[in-house]
Amino acid sequence: ASPVARRAQRCAKPATGRVKLLDRVLSRWPFPQRHSSSLAPSHVSQSSLPITSITAAQSAVGGGSQEAFSEIEMPDLNMEGDDDFDLFASGFEIKDPSQDPSDEELTNENILRIILLESTDQETNELVWRCLGYRYDHDTDAWDSSKVFPKWRERFPSPPDLIGVRRIYTKEVDQPVLKANQALVKSIPMDFKNGIREHLFGLRDFFGLKMEGLTPNKTRRAQCANWLLYYRDALHGKSLEQLRAEKEQRKKQAAEDEQRQQQPLDIDVSGEENLQARRDGKSARLAVGNE
Repeated sequence: ASPVARRAQRCAKPATGRVKLLDRVLSRWPFPQRHSSSLAPSHVSQSSLPITSITAAQSAVGGGSQEAFSEIEMPDLNMEGDDDFDLFASGFEIKDPSQDPSDEELTNENILRIILLESTDQETNELVWRCLGYRYDHDTDAWDSSKVFPKWRERFPSPPDLIGVRRIYTKEVDQPVLKANQALVKSIPMDFKNGIREHLFGLRDFFGLKMEGLTPNKTRRAQCANWLLYYRDALHGKSLEQLRAEKEQRKKQAAEDEQRQQQPLDIDVSGEENLQARRDGKSARLAVGNE
């Protein structure tokens, strides 16, 4: 890790708060170095900062004066599509990127913060990455994919940007982001497609996104949030062996249900009973009684 990042990890809680605030500010900075790589963790690094501001940032990270922090050039936060962004909104739970996702990170309240723009793009990416199985190795400064779901790892050996942290939506730049996000959405089973409606509606007066002012960033955040709800309810805390066993059980149950539906009813019905059975989609077989 860079010297600034190591100092950030060692600093006291008040300094950590300033680091998180600084990172939130810089996540809205229209500066190429900030998003030169989608693989860097969200802790502060020198590549995250404009060159002229590194000295001031180092002072702030190390518990320096308020004056040093105020010298950092502030970006224009009134970027298109970000009118709802609240710089001083706090409370988004994000753990060390080398650790497994925690229950606290997967609460309804924390997932809703993603939709309400109370997490940075990189924080959102990291939480989904860790749920997919990626872990950040502080020794190698790289993401490890050994725990990633096999089919996903085959397609994405490195964690893909799922949000579009650069906010550039040309085909050349955004196409990989779009494909990765679509793959994530496609992996959600039909039974979990309405997770946001079922779990988040009514929380903090949230009842869905409005078409007016909807941006690719907001849409992708909602899609990531919906996937996180599916992950929490169906995958969290389970080994690959458990998930495979559950999948086989579901396939077996589905096959038995289909076979049962195809069997004719061995009942003696006539008239209205027979008609109603057919209306219900059942195959009624008339049995000829022996007199």
